[in-house]
Amino acid sequence: MMVRILSCWVALLVLLAVELFLTAAGVNGGIGACAGLMALLVAYGFMRITRAPALAFIFAIGGLFWLSILLALGSLDSFTRTNFPVGDTLSSTAQNPRTPPDTAP
Repeated sequence: MMVRILSCWVALLVLLAVELFLTAAGVNGGIGACAGLMALLVAYGFMRITRAPALAFIFAIGGLFWLSILLALGSLDSFTRTNFPVGDTLSSTAQNPRTPPDTAP
């Protein structure tokens, strides 16, 4: 049991080193593959999801499903946000003559 855990840990460290090397080299496609391999290694190595009861497997799949929904909705905000310039051109009275003058003392 301890050998399995240590071998999984060493494999995760090797994948981390590969991921850092790919980041420094600028290879973006390999980073996602390393992350996917790390997730599979955790699921099969540490969690032993293949030997778990069926209910645990269903909950693991459900957790991945909700994680994907949360990541999709979280990234949806930054993908659909537009930047409008805000400054003197939008708020000055020269551009909008119908704005009443400021009457504060």
